[in-house]
Amino acid sequence: MTSRWLALLLLAAGIALGSLTDRFPPRATIRSGEFLVLSADLHVHAAPGDGALTPFSLRDEARRAGLDAIVVSNHNQFVAARLIPWLPADADAPLVIAGEEITHYDYHLIAVGIDHRLSPALPLTAVITSVHDAGGVAIAAHPGRTYRGYDDAALARVDGAEVARYDPREDHRREFVEYFERAKRLHPGVAPIGSSDVHVSAGLGRSRTFVFARERTAAAVLEAIRAGRTVAINDRGQLFGEPDLVARVRTSMPAVRSDPHRGWRRLAVALAWLGAAGLVVVA
Repeated sequence: MTSRWLALLLLAAGIALGSLTDRFPPRATIRSGEFLVLSADLHVHAAPGDGALTPFSLRDEARRAGLDAIVVSNHNQFVAARLIPWLPADADAPLVIAGEEITHYDYHLIAVGIDHRLSPALPLTAVITSVHDAGGVAIAAHPGRTYRGYDDAALARVDGAEVARYDPREDHRREFVEYFERAKRLHPGVAPIGSSDVHVSAGLGRSRTFVFARERTAAAVLEAIRAGRTVAINDRGQLFGEPDLVARVRTSMPAVRSDPHRGWRRLAVALAWLGAAGLVVVA
């Protein structure tokens, strides 16, 4: 009986501590001249689909990660994105934008700001056209030598390319930079993009994009990407973008996280798991 009560106490302590520390501090609005500087993760996976968390939970995690916007972009699937209009209204919460990772063995392409699933059956240049026709922007996802679809014709037409993202392989990191530089030679206004490609919450915002938007709306985020007004930052703190915009980011440097109780919340999770495991053992 003592063991059971101890397990219950640990579980209750974890739940109580988690509830007390699960608070969202206000996030300051960062301005640079006529623009807001929004922190965005433009490549996030969600449930139901190939991500672990629903858009509802992802929005909370995005706020803890110091993000102002995320894009739900599952592989060739739009179910999770259709849940976005059902999110409770919250003016202080991060923007959640619908998208899709259009996935083909020759390419992966992030379609941002669309309202329906798009097929990968067409050649890449035609898929990019379909994204634009649907009102979205097209971002080359982790482009590299693996994806033969990213030839000059395709790179000249994308709105952005992922140049900053976590990858344990140095050769892959170099390829992201090489493909972005190639895209920029073909299309000088292409937007540098930093994304996490996260399927679970732990790495959300590890690499991100600073978007110079005219207002805090999804439409303004898309407009800024089309105009190339972005700066990408990777997990090592390296910045990519036009020198003027990079200098502005260095001056204002939005906080990466806004979760002051992260350590306490981890302790709460550990206590809750210990309590739950204890109840299973003594049952």
